[in-house]
Formats: sequence, structure tokens, C-alpha cells
Amino acid sequence: MTQRCYAELVEALSNNQIIKLPNHQITFVPSNMHILQLCKKFPFPQKDGEVIGIWMYSKGFYFHNHRVSVLAMNTRKHFSPPELLPNDWKNVADIKSVGVNSDISYLKMFLNLFSNRCYNIERFYSKEYESHLIELLQNEKFDLVQLEGVYLSQYVPVIRKHSKAKIVLRTQNVEFEIWEREAEQNSFPKKNYLRLMARRMKQFELNMLNQYDALVPVSSRDAETFKSLGCNIPIQVCEHGVAPPSSLPKGEGNSRDHSLPLGGRDRDGASVFHLGSMDWRPNLQGLEWFLENCWKKIHDEIPNAKLFLAGRNFPEDWKQKKIDGVEMIGEVEDASSFMNSKQIMIVPLHAGSGIRVKLMEGMAMGKAIVSTSIGAEGLPVIDGKNIFIANEASDFAKRVIQLLKNPAMRNEMENEARKLAEEKFDYRVLVGELLEFYKNILSA
Repeated sequence: MTQRCYAELVEALSNNQIIKLPNHQITFVPSNMHILQLCKKFPFPQKDGEVIGIWMYSKGFYFHNHRVSVLAMNTRKHFSPPELLPNDWKNVADIKSVGVNSDISYLKMFLNLFSNRCYNIERFYSKEYESHLIELLQNEKFDLVQLEGVYLSQYVPVIRKHSKAKIVLRTQNVEFEIWEREAEQNSFPKKNYLRLMARRMKQFELNMLNQYDALVPVSSRDAETFKSLGCNIPIQVCEHGVAPPSSLPKGEGNSRDHSLPLGGRDRDGASVFHLGSMDWRPNLQGLEWFLENCWKKIHDEIPNAKLFLAGRNFPEDWKQKKIDGVEMIGEVEDASSFMNSKQIMIVPLHAGSGIRVKLMEGMAMGKAIVSTSIGAEGLPVIDGKNIFIANEASDFAKRVIQLLKNPAMRNEMENEARKLAEEKFDYRVLVGELLEFYKNILSA
């Protein structure tokens, strides 16, 4: 940032003005908002795309000089001791944690069949969480409440009763689509049950669709879906953002030296990797598809190639798998270092909806990526330029092999991926634009 831009920024913030810095495309909104985020996961540590996205908004609001509070469920499945929260996080937001048991109960699941409610929504209703929410709303004045996902929508009546704050739903997915797609990946009787859950989830989303003051989907594609379903409240697309590429570790894409041999800039040689939570069913299904249909072709063509699978909550049976050239890493301490040490990122998703934060982070770090259409859904990528899109197993394997064998092609794609991230994914820019939208919502 130039001295002039910095001076303009300091003056704007001190005078509580709106200012646009053209060189950086960042819009600053007056520091007069108190924003409450409600989420079903404690945002620390940053282990999956959902919590990364939540904290991105917290940091973005704070960066733009707004006061931020977070009321987070701390579930048994994803429990994180609140006392481990870093001190610098406490400077960004006032984060409160409420223990919630969202574990699947087969008895409750069975009894739910005789109702018309969606069991997956019911799992995240907690009287204790509601009590903490009421206490917070009574003791604090909020301008805006941002629901981090449709599962928090069941608390809208409570917010309306105890606060005059505007309510915004930030959707990470079109949730019922996830269940529809997952149902198609299964067989009877699980398929029938998932179809029932998908129908109920869709009905819940439809019933709530116009109960908010605004809707913030993560992609234009999701926005169009909501509009087609009858949404008539204000909509503002705000894609997931990532830290600016200049602040991330540099991958191969930051080097222009095409003369280096395969793997010469990479300590793990001909390496392919996947990073994602393994307790999210679409990730598991995608990797099963890749291992069964793609990996053998790749390994036969490039015998020294290795596949590294990393992520939290690996199923026990996966830890025992023995596959040539495959290493089951499990959870990693430093995701950025892990990604930076590997060459080709794969995103073999065939279910799910919304935006893949890990894919965006990979692009920001300058990684060459092969993904299915669903994996890259909603992102302004160009097949063959900054990513390879392949939906058939033979094409997917072919693209991975091409990138492993051709350093010049890989390096060019890495550079283009990083360039796209610089232009489109900076969270400070995206949140600044969203705050302009929120300003209009508050003044309406």
C-alpha cells in the first residue's frame, strides 16, 4: 500500500467516512455497526471450510472497523476448548461458546419419521443455546445478525422477539441439493431415507426463504436457485474469500523457472493431494470414486507418483487401507505447509453444493488443481486455463497425468490460478462490498 493510500485510509477511519481506494478496490463503511454471527461450529481451530468461512467474515468486519460478536455452538463432534482461543482472536471478536449435543440419535431419527420436520435441522436446536442467545440479545444492542447457515434459521423467531436487528442468512450451500445428490450416490434403503430428508430440508428452506431481511449466498448460481424458488428479499452474492495471496506461502506457481525437472521445486516429487474433512460424506464419496477409478491409471503411468490424503476425522477403516502409492496422513497441523509441499490438488466431488474454500486457498497458493464440475461450482474458473475440470474418471486421470508429466503446463496453470485468486478472492474486498449492501439494508 502506498503512503498516499495509507494516509487516505487512516483519515477515513478516523473521520468515520466511506472511502474507496481504487488501487486496492477496498470499500470502507462507517464504523457504526455491531454485528452478531450465529454459527453451529466453534470457529477455532481453522480445520475445515465452514469455520474458515465464518472467521473470514469476522476478520473482514473487524478489518472494516466494525464491532463483532460470535455466539457459537461447540458440539461434541467438533468440540474445541474455548480457553485455547488465541489472544489475537479475542481482539477481533467477542466469541462465546455454548456446548451443544448434536450427535445423531437413532431413536430420535426413528421418531422423527412420524413427523413432518427435518431431523438434520432438529439436531441443531438447543434450549441452552437459545437461552444464551436471548440473554445476549437482551444485554447487547445489535444492528445486524448474520446466520451462518440454514441450520441457525430456526432461531429467527427468538431474534425477532428480543431484538430489532436486521437478520441476514449467509448460505454456504443450497442445503437440500446436498441431500438430493447424496441420495443418488446410495442404494435402497438409505437412498429412500436421504430422499425424504432432502424433501423435508427443501420444505424448511422454502418456508424460511422470505423470513429474513436479506440473503447472502456464496455464488451466483445459488442466488439464481433461490430466486427460482421464490425468494423476493434482497440478495447479495458474497463468495468465500481467502487471505490475499501475498500473505500466503508461495507454491510452485510463484516460480517462473520452467527448466527445473519434475518435482525440482517440490520436496515430495510427483505428488497429488487431497485436503478436506473426512466426516463430510461428499468428500469421502469423492475419494472413494477417485481411488477406485482414477488412481491406478495414474500410478501405472507414473510409478513414482504419490497420493497424500489429509483431513480431520478419518474413518477408522480408511486408516487401515493399504494402496500402492497412497499415504493416509490424517489431520495436519499446518494446512498451508502441507499444501505448499505438494504439486497437484484434486477435488473429486460428485455431491455437495456451495463454494469449496480449500480449492480457493489452493489457487491463492498457486496450486495446479483438477476438479469435477461440482467441486468448482460457483467459482469464476476457466477450464484449461486456471484449473482442469473433468467429470469422467478417464479424463480426470488424464489431466492429473498431464500436469505431473509437464512442468511447464503445470507452472502456467499455477500462475493463472494465483492470478485469479489475487483478482477475485481477497476477503477484505469481498467483505467491504458486502458491508455496502448491509448499509443499504439498515437504512431501508
